[in-house]
Amino acid sequence: MYALVAAEGGERHVPRFGPARAGARGHATAHPQRRARLFRTADRLGVRCLPDTGCGLLDLPRTEKFVDDFLASCDVVHLSIDLDVLPAAVAPGVSAPAAYGVQMDVIERVCAKVAASGKLAVCDIAELNPDLDVDQRTARAGARLINRMVTSRSAAPRTV
Repeated sequence: MYALVAAEGGERHVPRFGPARAGARGHATAHPQRRARLFRTADRLGVRCLPDTGCGLLDLPRTEKFVDDFLASCDVVHLSIDLDVLPAAVAPGVSAPAAYGVQMDVIERVCAKVAASGKLAVCDIAELNPDLDVDQRTARAGARLINRMVTSRSAAPRTV
């Protein structure tokens, strides 16, 4: 699972990185060939990634530096949040629940930082499956992230 993806320079079609899994819910298996192909493509396009295991609360300074470096390299940002990056207990209503994932605290900090930069042009939330959601946990997590971006964005006018 890769949590943060950044591509530098020009307009490029960057592949969506997420869990490389297939199979029934709860019985997902990784596909090493698919994962290797994704990373070769990422290398070729100059995409930088942070694994979810490197995005914990103790890694927050590294994660924030990654985001700061990315923001410094671009004029506008399209932030796409796949809810399956969150731990399965927080976001059970996704097609590929994360065994580890990135904690909500970290994702919120990243969202707030991007929104407050003034460079956020578009944001979206992906991977919500209401049929799989438990007590609307995933939907509420997505709504909370949208709220964080909207309230953080109003603090800084867009610079572009």
